[in-house]
Amino acid sequence: MAKLKILKEGNRTTYILARDGESIPLVSVEDGEIKVLKERITSPEIALLLASALRHAVSMMKNTPLTEEEWQELERFWAKEYDALWNISSSE
Repeated sequence: MAKLKILKEGNRTTYILARDGESIPLVSVEDGEIKVLKERITSPEIALLLASALRHAVSMMKNTPLTEEEWQELERFWAKEYDALWNISSSE
């Protein structure tokens, strides 16, 4: 079973996926900057864990407080954009 871990080293916080005896760095936050460390996503599980790590990283940044309602609005926006793109490509 996969677990997310957080490693704190000085000003840097790293979100790590721990599974099957390996540690995979997903995201790091340092000095107000988020870096996505996982470049290739090969499963829905990793995608969801990366999304949750990013969401938490954003919430920990002092200058970007988003409410739950704002997060839901962003999710609706991306779902709408995806649906529009899907409908366009399906009709071609």
